[in-house]
Amino acid sequence: MSDAMIAVWETSGWAHAEVGVAAIRALRDDWASQDRLRELALAGEPVAIREAALLAVALAPGHLPVLRQGAAAAQREVRAAAVAGLRADPLARPLAAHLLASDPSCGVRAAAVALLAGDPGYTPALRRAFEAPLPSPAVDPEAPRLEGALVRALVREPAVLEQVKGRLPALASDVRDVVLEDLWARPAQRPYVRSLLAHEVALVRASAARALRRDPEAASALLDLAGDPSPLVRAAAVSVLGFDAVAARVRAARLADASEHTSVRVAIVETLRAGEEEMVRALLSDASPTLRGVAASALRDDAASVEARRALLDDAEPFVRARAVSSLARQDALFDSVMPCLGDPDPHVRRAAIEVLGRYPPAIPLLRRHIDAPSPVGPAAMQALRDDPGSLPLLRTRLRPARRVERRRRLCDLARDSGSIAGVRALLDDPDRLVRADAASALGDAEDEAIARRLDDPDPWWRAVAARAVAGKAEAREALVRRLGDGDGAVRAAAAEALAGDAEALAGDEAAEARIRELLDDPSAAVRAAAITALARDDGSVERIAATLDEPSDMDGDPAQLAATRAIAGRPELAGRLRAVVERGDYAAEVTRIALESLAPADAPAETLLGMLDDVQELDALRIPAARLLWAQGQHRGAVIARRDDPSPALRAAVLELLGDDASAGELARARLRDSDARVRAAAAAALRRRTPRDRGVALVDLVEEMRLGTGGRLHDAPIPPGSEPCLDGEPRKDAVLAWLCARLASDERGGVVAASAEVARSEVPWGDRDVFLVRLPFDQEEAPVAAGVAPMHNVIETIAMARQLTAERPPSIWLVCADVAFSDLAPPELEPGAAAWGPTYFGVRIRRAR
Repeated sequence: MSDAMIAVWETSGWAHAEVGVAAIRALRDDWASQDRLRELALAGEPVAIREAALLAVALAPGHLPVLRQGAAAAQREVRAAAVAGLRADPLARPLAAHLLASDPSCGVRAAAVALLAGDPGYTPALRRAFEAPLPSPAVDPEAPRLEGALVRALVREPAVLEQVKGRLPALASDVRDVVLEDLWARPAQRPYVRSLLAHEVALVRASAARALRRDPEAASALLDLAGDPSPLVRAAAVSVLGFDAVAARVRAARLADASEHTSVRVAIVETLRAGEEEMVRALLSDASPTLRGVAASALRDDAASVEARRALLDDAEPFVRARAVSSLARQDALFDSVMPCLGDPDPHVRRAAIEVLGRYPPAIPLLRRHIDAPSPVGPAAMQALRDDPGSLPLLRTRLRPARRVERRRRLCDLARDSGSIAGVRALLDDPDRLVRADAASALGDAEDEAIARRLDDPDPWWRAVAARAVAGKAEAREALVRRLGDGDGAVRAAAAEALAGDAEALAGDEAAEARIRELLDDPSAAVRAAAITALARDDGSVERIAATLDEPSDMDGDPAQLAATRAIAGRPELAGRLRAVVERGDYAAEVTRIALESLAPADAPAETLLGMLDDVQELDALRIPAARLLWAQGQHRGAVIARRDDPSPALRAAVLELLGDDASAGELARARLRDSDARVRAAAAAALRRRTPRDRGVALVDLVEEMRLGTGGRLHDAPIPPGSEPCLDGEPRKDAVLAWLCARLASDERGGVVAASAEVARSEVPWGDRDVFLVRLPFDQEEAPVAAGVAPMHNVIETIAMARQLTAERPPSIWLVCADVAFSDLAPPELEPGAAAWGPTYFGVRIRRAR
């Protein structure tokens, strides 16, 4: 392997998050990837990566702390994935009950319901959630999922049964099917299920038919439903009919009836029975592509139809081709016929081919070329390659984002080395377009003739890449000016951008400037944008550039208007143009944002800004600069402070940043330490530090050593005999027990190493306890696992399990506080004896009260 290929290999990774997600799913059982999966589950970015990693590590007991910590994440998708992964963790049930009662996301609450289902101790909590009103799907698209989870969990509760029956028509079909299956399993409820065959709602009749498929007393009624006015009901009925001669005749008649609804005929084909093969074979040439495709799938084990299904690989419809490919999965002799389908124009056909060819060794090198393809092709390729030892190193590289900046730097170094430049030139033919572009950029920096010749390549993609690669090269200027007249808009734009990169040289080249001015009227918005950027310093062009903002545009986010706004942003004489952009309100958001951030407070239209600020549907990118301008103007600061409870976390954080030393900053910041969003908590902590420098408590490591609870920062076993329930009143070891609990809250996931940055102090709170112990960790709970090796949510669960053994007449409370602020600014919430707090800043437990 050449040095250039090694550079490419070592900097490869996911170019898009969905590639990383697919790699995580493919490598969940790969032992060599477990450490990386753990890293991604703790702090993976973006959200989809962390969500997938949490689900991937869920089955490994050693990753339990990671899952528990994920339940405190700011992103609802991450919390839901973490709770779903904790289903087998009995200690997580109190946490799940807390999330069920308080989490704003229906998806997280649905995961909590699944965790609590079947535990009689939490039935009351589930009933309260079931009886409470749910948000509409328009407010939270996961609301139906929560309702379905609650119904599944409570369907066997007699007190809830009548309410469930009343909701049947509104339930999702899969949930309704589960309910009716459960009801049919109870003999006393079977008459009720049979009665639903006459329900006025077709969806209910269809679910009832499916539930009664094993009920001999419903056979006659199901035959009648085969003639129901609704095709949905007819489809359900014919798919569950018995195996007697009458049922066979009904199915055959419906299948042969060309006027029957396609969904009914599809239901019969998908439930293919012995003796029906000949009728289904005839459908391989049916006029309906749906029936052709479904028939191919149904006949996958039918030797008599192999050649007919093979012929469907050339069908005009992608659905049929995909089903035909899948139907040949067990025909090893036909794999060579499937190979060309890897190049099919339809991604679903390519996915089907990959799934079939995954166990065909000659296809493996071809499958590797598809791993970076968009869904569904890339994920299918990774799944197909997961069992190929030779492909695992390649898949593992996709567990990290691609490091293109490092790749370009390394290729640039190699391109300047006469012994390595040939390897970089070879990459111009790499199958990965991004690798080809990076190699071209490196060769352009090295002034290699190989890339200069590409300026005249017949492929416009190469001409555009070459134009950008030779930007700033004096010897390429003439060729770039020539490319300003290229027939392809992308090439013209690339040439203009390349010439604009050397502003001083362009300013002295009147011929080039004149050619670029002509592009201000180019039909392509991208070309006009490149020309505007190139001429931004040209005083003679500024009025023409500004006029671009007055020209009508049918593009959402016109790049020419965006470039024009940037070009005039630094010119005070054109502030009126920027003000007009803000006042009109019909420009693309990015255009308006640049105008807002470029305006001086005195030039900003206050009424327009107030309207932006108060509109919760407006983008944060506009509301935040509007808030900053209003604050700077002075007279509207009250309106800015009023947004302290705004639904937008970014705006809440911005308000805290703007408050500075304002009198209300301290109280507001202390309240916002408990905010659900890490950005707001960070802004609150910064505001408090500006007012009160962080003080020092007792180093927890030193306290552990002094009380002989640990050695070298490593915590010893708990000073509480297993199974005992001591009362702390009068207990000589009380201080040692409380100190040990504090240390457990701020130790690593195994309860061994105490965080070096943790400090402890005794505090007083408004709700009256004298014994309140605060362990402060100077990191947000999202940062703590990486920065301090502490997983707060996991630690509080483990500490609760120990604290439940203890009682006291005046129960103390122990808190882990994840905030870099003074102890005097910490105010944990009120906690009842025996209760716990689950973050996001205050993680605590209060000892039970002695009886």
